[in-house]
Amino acid sequence: MVDLAKIRKKAKAAGRGSGAGNRESEQAPAPASEPAVIVAPEPAPAPAPTPDPRPPTPASAKLDQFKQIAGKRREGFVEQKAETASADQVELLSFIIAGEQYAVLIDHIVEIVTPRDVTRVPNADPTIVGIISLRGTIVTIIDVRRKLRHPPSEVGNETRIIVAERGGETLGFEVDRVLRVLKVESAAIEPHPVVHSSELSEAVRGVFRYANALTILLDLDKLLA
Repeated sequence: MVDLAKIRKKAKAAGRGSGAGNRESEQAPAPASEPAVIVAPEPAPAPAPTPDPRPPTPASAKLDQFKQIAGKRREGFVEQKAETASADQVELLSFIIAGEQYAVLIDHIVEIVTPRDVTRVPNADPTIVGIISLRGTIVTIIDVRRKLRHPPSEVGNETRIIVAERGGETLGFEVDRVLRVLKVESAAIEPHPVVHSSELSEAVRGVFRYANALTILLDLDKLLA
């Protein structure tokens, strides 16, 4: 025979126990959760540039070549330019004899001095005036005025002796006045001038015009021969 009273009593006790457990579970605080850490994803690496399979254009090739030589000195360019400029010009010394303007190359000219006493040389050629001593060096004075068929002239305040070297000898000639050193274009010198019949044509190399004046270019070697 089932004892209903005992069953009810057990069920009632079990109900009270389960209620207490539920109240404990409700009153127990939930453990604090740690704050969430958000990690940003690393950026993906940029893709490598794809080389251009096309060949460089002529413009880009010239630009690359210019970048390689930019700022570098081009050897020989300045020297070649200077040589060309000097080859196109000649340096001349101009002077006056008997009112005519002459010039000679300055390559063999040593110096220009004032007139001084000349020692005559016996039995010398008529074109030789004599000799002078220039700091211990014997200089033979040539009568260029006579060679150019000009009349004799007196020594003036502006008279000078041009001293030059020719064939190992030191020679000089007297002029009425020294003008200046000229730089003349080679193309400006006419090789076959028309000169006065009283002048020695063999010593004339050409004529040119400078500062609106006609200048006769003389051959120094033939002039002092």
